[in-house]
Amino acid sequence: MNPRPRPLAAAALAAGLFLSCVSTPYGPPEPAQIPEDFFGVSPDRSPLEKEDFDLLDQLGTVWTRTTLRWSSVEPREGTWNFQHADNYVSKTVSAGKKLVYILGFDNPWLYQDRREHRDMTDREIPYFLAYTEQVVSRYRGKVAAFEIWNEPNWVFWKGSDEHFFALSRAAAAKARETDPHAVILAGSTARFSRRFTRGMIAAGALEHTDGFSIHPYSLSPRGTIRQVDKLRKLLDKADYRKPIWITEAGYATGGISPIRLDRYGAYIVKTLSGLAARSGAVRNVIWYELMDEYVPSAVPDHWNFEHFFGLIYPDRTLKPGARAFMLTAHHLAGAEYRPEFPRREGVFRGLVSLYFRKKDGTRVLLLWTESGDKRRIRLILEGAAGVFRQDIHGGPAVPLSADPEVEVGGDPLFVTWRGEAPPLIRPAGKNRRL
Repeated sequence: MNPRPRPLAAAALAAGLFLSCVSTPYGPPEPAQIPEDFFGVSPDRSPLEKEDFDLLDQLGTVWTRTTLRWSSVEPREGTWNFQHADNYVSKTVSAGKKLVYILGFDNPWLYQDRREHRDMTDREIPYFLAYTEQVVSRYRGKVAAFEIWNEPNWVFWKGSDEHFFALSRAAAAKARETDPHAVILAGSTARFSRRFTRGMIAAGALEHTDGFSIHPYSLSPRGTIRQVDKLRKLLDKADYRKPIWITEAGYATGGISPIRLDRYGAYIVKTLSGLAARSGAVRNVIWYELMDEYVPSAVPDHWNFEHFFGLIYPDRTLKPGARAFMLTAHHLAGAEYRPEFPRREGVFRGLVSLYFRKKDGTRVLLLWTESGDKRRIRLILEGAAGVFRQDIHGGPAVPLSADPEVEVGGDPLFVTWRGEAPPLIRPAGKNRRL
């Protein structure tokens, strides 16, 4: 979402979020192999000190994302200065992270009033293409992906859609010409926009790209996942089979329509697990963002939800929800989602159960109730060893028997073990023989 939206625009977005809360399944019917590098976090506004990379490692993330502002590297026409950008890329690569660089925005020296217009016509586009060529050429083999603009269907583009489609098409072609092996992303839409996406497709703006990026913000995990499903359906219908990149996703814990802190962890796990189960269609997810955006000693602006998307506070202490992110990334990175399991016998419909298998032999079962009500179930884990349950809010892993009764509620519960037999879920009180 960065740069920061105006309050009225933020209010309009928040109102729209309510429209995405229609029911959609967390677990799709197709199996999926989740990449080892599926998870990321945007360290927006972080200076990327060693302690920031330590936090990213602790969270279990590989991807990062930030904007390489055109005006920051070409402050005057023909005068290039990549010192800060070179340092940023060097630190990111040295830390073992993969960087998505956003190509944007327009440059004040293009205009007589010396201000960004957030629009480009045929007169300005060639200058943007020169910037694109400079950046892609300079960071060939260092930057993992280049994304054209940020949320052009919202406040970050003020020209016509047609102007943007022309810019995006030309920039993707220039990037591909500059580096045939570059990973190029287009779209970067704020939420799912059927009209805007169709316009991109019709204009040929996806021709030279490797993926379509989206920021599926919503007020619920189901709303976030539903947008991704709708986008995939639209792209498949247009015969665009490249993966979806979720280059921003997250929830604000303050400002307009905040998520309660005691629900933040549950929202994170439900969102990440539902997206990971779709990794056949989704390349990765980059959470927005690492740190809340206000000075630790200052009183934050409680109107502006942009201040409250972080997984950690500005003093680098963990927010409620950070542990939930860690557990999800740890358990699901590199795992295989298997939709045919667990088997269920006589279990109430409101129980969500997602099953994953890791290469090291670990099995992961994720459980929660849709209503939030607490219910007891029995797990039958034939031949299982090392059975544990883990709470998303903290505390050590708790050992269990191979056929335990567990209480499940609105907060997701991780159950892990080693063993080959698939899990079976029965109502509480039911033993191995019904």
